[in-house]
Amino acid sequence: MIKIGITAAVSFEGKRGCHHGNAFSSMFNGWDKQKAEELGWPTGGAGDIRVEGARVVKIYDEDREGAEIMAQIYGIDEVCDTPEELAEGVDAGLIADSGEFDKVKYAPPFLERGLPVFVDKPLAEFADDAQGIVDLAAENDAPLMSCSGYRWADGAEEMRAHLGELGEIELLQGLCGQGKYHVYAIHPIEFAYGILGAGTTSVVNVGAEDRDIVRLHRADGKQVLLTMYWREVIRGGLHFTVCGSEGWYAIDQMGAVYERMMKEFVKMCETREMPISGEEMVEVIRVVEAARTSREQGGVEVTLD
Repeated sequence: MIKIGITAAVSFEGKRGCHHGNAFSSMFNGWDKQKAEELGWPTGGAGDIRVEGARVVKIYDEDREGAEIMAQIYGIDEVCDTPEELAEGVDAGLIADSGEFDKVKYAPPFLERGLPVFVDKPLAEFADDAQGIVDLAAENDAPLMSCSGYRWADGAEEMRAHLGELGEIELLQGLCGQGKYHVYAIHPIEFAYGILGAGTTSVVNVGAEDRDIVRLHRADGKQVLLTMYWREVIRGGLHFTVCGSEGWYAIDQMGAVYERMMKEFVKMCETREMPISGEEMVEVIRVVEAARTSREQGGVEVTLD
């Protein structure tokens, strides 16, 4: 049984109730619904899906009281005083999505011990920061995984299963009604990478702050077009289509988003083999950053270094 230390799981953008923290904790430990109601804890994300082979045994958060409440609801054995204490006596670290870019600051105590770490999306706001954490993991031979659940969702798996029927793939396009760019842009970009892999050479964004229209040009000639509107502008939802010489395939539902991703994390902990290369994880952040830069500069083409 892999023993996990979890952090950045109590709050999202400063408000108690982290969707991802609740989801991951309940997947590994189960949860006490009655206790959550008694304590008035926002449990959005928690569910009955279970992932075997691991358990959350320790939690740390700057909001100590919130961490103690989560420990009661999810049966977490120990509430820690520091990130360093969290990394002691466990087999892996799980950094949930707090909605803050600095959550990656909790990774070094695990990585420096050579422990596997999952950093919830996004790995960092800027590619240089992402590269720094990837380098630290490599220096300590510590397996690192960072991604969006869209990469491993049921919908992505369904689309991958049909790629062989479509001939030479030419285009992947996506339309998402979602939240603000800095939080949610990584989802459709990660989906595209989960289908086509790495290889973006340049990025253009001809949209506006609440309606990004992003084209990724790839080294293999395939095109990716992602339209990401705030849900205040168009109704929330999604539609992805992959087009090839022999046909198209579309999905409009993601299905389960976190389960397969957490199974991949557990597998990485067991095998110490990373499911995504460090180079690809950094490239995803470069694309997110380049698309923002392109939009801010009036739709110029931004080349990835």
